Amino acid sequence: MGTAGSYNQTLDTMVATALDTYSRDPINALTDGGEKFMKTAAQKGRVFLVNDAEAVRHPIMHAHGEATSLYKADQLDGTPSAANNLSATASDILTFALFDLPAATRNINFPQSQPPGNLIDFVASQMKATMTSLINQEELLFTQGTTGESSTTQTQRDPFSADGDNTAGIPMSLASIFLQSSATSNEASATSTAKSWGNVKTDNIAKWQPTHVTSGQVNLSDIYTDIQSAILNASYSEEERPTDLYTTLLAFEGILSKLRADAALPDPVRANMGKEGTIPFGGINIDWSRYLLKDVIFDTSATYATTATTPLLGVNWNSLRYNVVRQGGIMSDSSLGFIRKIGDVLPHPTKTNLFQRIEFKRCWSCDKGRRSFFMINGITSDVIA
Repeated sequence: MGTAGSYNQTLDTMVATALDTYSRDPINALTDGGEKFMKTAAQKGRVFLVNDAEAVRHPIMHAHGEATSLYKADQLDGTPSAANNLSATASDILTFALFDLPAATRNINFPQSQPPGNLIDFVASQMKATMTSLINQEELLFTQGTTGESSTTQTQRDPFSADGDNTAGIPMSLASIFLQSSATSNEASATSTAKSWGNVKTDNIAKWQPTHVTSGQVNLSDIYTDIQSAILNASYSEEERPTDLYTTLLAFEGILSKLRADAALPDPVRANMGKEGTIPFGGINIDWSRYLLKDVIFDTSATYATTATTPLLGVNWNSLRYNVVRQGGIMSDSSLGFIRKIGDVLPHPTKTNLFQRIEFKRCWSCDKGRRSFFMINGITSDVIA
């Protein structure tokens, strides 16, 4: 390739081209690399390109407008039956739900001696492997609130820096949607609604609180009654309703076995039930994630975080969304890339390989409130009694 400078320049061009290809197509990247939540967000059209900012802001759905005046139209004095709209009870949107937009960066390494053949194929494979790893880590961050490989514990990570369990640089986790600023939580005190989630306290806006349904048993023996109750209690409209329930793989298999055993279904239907990874029930899909684990964080009893409890989490995909910052194209500013290339391909100072640094900004948020999200409390055994 000639001099080291020309070598680096050629590799840099190939890296930029490959990054541009994957960065401009976030939906396919999320579908290919995501396991459950990332892939579902892409498939349901809940991935949004947003402008760069410190936080994503959504207006509160349930605290807006002024009081309605009710009056009889043919009254000559036109006096309403109650105080008019300029009373002290009039309210407008003075606050928004805020969700931090943390940045992330990583290095992509390349050997100085490239394999023989078409180098762009080798570089493109490196890019795709990096994207798959990156998106899988995003899945882990959302489901467990932890970085690195799959952990044995779940961690609550709240969405905004003013919240109780916000960690700089880490996006909102699934557990935080159901636990923070909620009347029943795994925190040390039962009085948790005075704490904020997304910079909003449910003491101020009661409808900001997720729906909690306490199960009457400790195992899956009567789970359908609990799920149906949770669905009905958390459904308010066609948009504000749960769409999916997520649990552990062990609990999913238990629910599937119970449904096959209890339901009067034809043999072909019973044999293929759950084959596609979901179970339709009561207008929602029951699904599982290998990263969701039975954990004390889901124990919302009066003893608080002492018993490992199975997560049964109802999610409203009409509200949950994944936001990525529009970084502009690497090769062209007119494209909608979500990865920013930082600098050129450079030699590692203590190694023989080269590296390219990349950056991206993203977050999860809820733009239609939380009351349509539900959590079933109390299941501590994944077996059917």
